Amino acid sequence: MATNAEIHTLAAPYALHALSGEDAELFERHLADCGACRVEVDEIRETAARLGTATSVSPPADMKANVLHRIRQVRPLPPEAATDDGDRKVLEVGARRPAWRRWWAPVATGLAAAMAAGVIALGMQLNETRQDLEQAQQIGAQMRELVTAPDMELIRAEADGSSGMVIMARSQGIAVVQMSGMDPAPTEHTYQLWFIGDDGARSAGVLGDTHNGEIGPFTAHGLDDADHLGVTIEPAGGSDQPTTDPVMLIELPA
Repeated sequence: MATNAEIHTLAAPYALHALSGEDAELFERHLADCGACRVEVDEIRETAARLGTATSVSPPADMKANVLHRIRQVRPLPPEAATDDGDRKVLEVGARRPAWRRWWAPVATGLAAAMAAGVIALGMQLNETRQDLEQAQQIGAQMRELVTAPDMELIRAEADGSSGMVIMARSQGIAVVQMSGMDPAPTEHTYQLWFIGDDGARSAGVLGDTHNGEIGPFTAHGLDDADHLGVTIEPAGGSDQPTTDPVMLIELPA
């Protein structure tokens, strides 16, 4: 059971439905009177929803049509009939219709080849979908570990009409960054994220361009002892070190 001093720290696990029933009821009573926690819960849920949307996987559009097409090409098994001693056996259709045997072999060979090609193509599509699903599950697991970490922090920042939100935990070495109101990067340039500390700046990854002013959620690994997160505009592909002043600089708690 959380104490009054700890109640504010339950916003993240509550937003992700990670609280037990007793703690959830306690926090809901607190939430009715705490505007700051309501804002934090809404922002965390929005970030989690965006992360889920970014990693969600839809099956290929033509998968259903391919499966139904291949099913129509599958030859049904011959019928069975009971023998005198009660056993069942497959009727020798070919024996009663010998003409089938003259043309069925090449047709069956062609169908088998077509089905094999279809199975291979479908298998490749399923494998790609499985890999995407596994990646989404890994990201989801990382997000759950992050927001339930005892040292999880939520930081907000604003700069020139843009806003940023960071969910971080030094124990996990992870920071999830979400930004909005960002102008598109210039032609042949990109946004890049930096961990900034006493030893200088380390690249935390290339963010790419914006989508309707939005960047992220972006998961950056290797937080270590960085005391700031910086976002700069760099040549396409990113830089080893910042070449411009940060368009956003977010101070991180120790």
